Amino acid sequence: MMTEIALVADLHGNWPATQAVAADIQSRGIKKIWCLGDIVGKGPSSPQTFDWAVQNCEIILLGNWDEGIGKRQYPKDGFYYEQLGEERMRVLPTFPYEHVCWISGRKMRLFHGRPTMPEPYYVHSEYELLEPYFAPHFDVVGYADVHRQGMRILGFKGLLFNTGSVGNGLGVPMAQYAILRGELGSRDQAPFDINLVTVPYDRDQAVRDTMEAGERGLVNADLFCKEIETGRYARGEGKRSAL
Repeated sequence: MMTEIALVADLHGNWPATQAVAADIQSRGIKKIWCLGDIVGKGPSSPQTFDWAVQNCEIILLGNWDEGIGKRQYPKDGFYYEQLGEERMRVLPTFPYEHVCWISGRKMRLFHGRPTMPEPYYVHSEYELLEPYFAPHFDVVGYADVHRQGMRILGFKGLLFNTGSVGNGLGVPMAQYAILRGELGSRDQAPFDINLVTVPYDRDQAVRDTMEAGERGLVNADLFCKEIETGRYARGEGKRSAL
């Protein structure tokens, strides 16, 4: 039986983008949503994106921002700690690092990127950097983290894809996610599709939300605004990485 799965990731506290993707998924009649992590951080609305993910995603994986905030690793992230509250903060670092399953006769591995990867690798990065993630015997590897969609056949290893980012899309400054279609759980060969989706959303509202949160203590609000407006990284000297 063919199943459609929406893969979302990197919501990053961008509520207008998350709402747009949720509406698009619903309009397609997709019932199953999996999240590849980074449901909080960077943007102004982490409680809303956290709650949406917990309520709607049957699988949520741990991203580097989820881990960093959930484990209180960065002193400047106090804005998020206060926003999220103790119960969300307790749950945040408990999500698993990866999910493995069979789909249409292919063994698939899904993870966020970091902390599984030591640093962000794009789908076009060197073969030697990406090949280990197919070990020992994965046919499909999907991840997020770099906020740029992409797909590649990696030599003779298998299919590599990146979902892009819902709340901090780069390259194309829209909300990004992926749709998988195949026979979930089946070890028999069958058709398997990956569709990379981009969705327009109210970026002006996202900017307004971010600037207002900046006045209340959101760190690097100006950089996040530039990123969602332009689809380009806006790293500041001495400031935490935009990723």
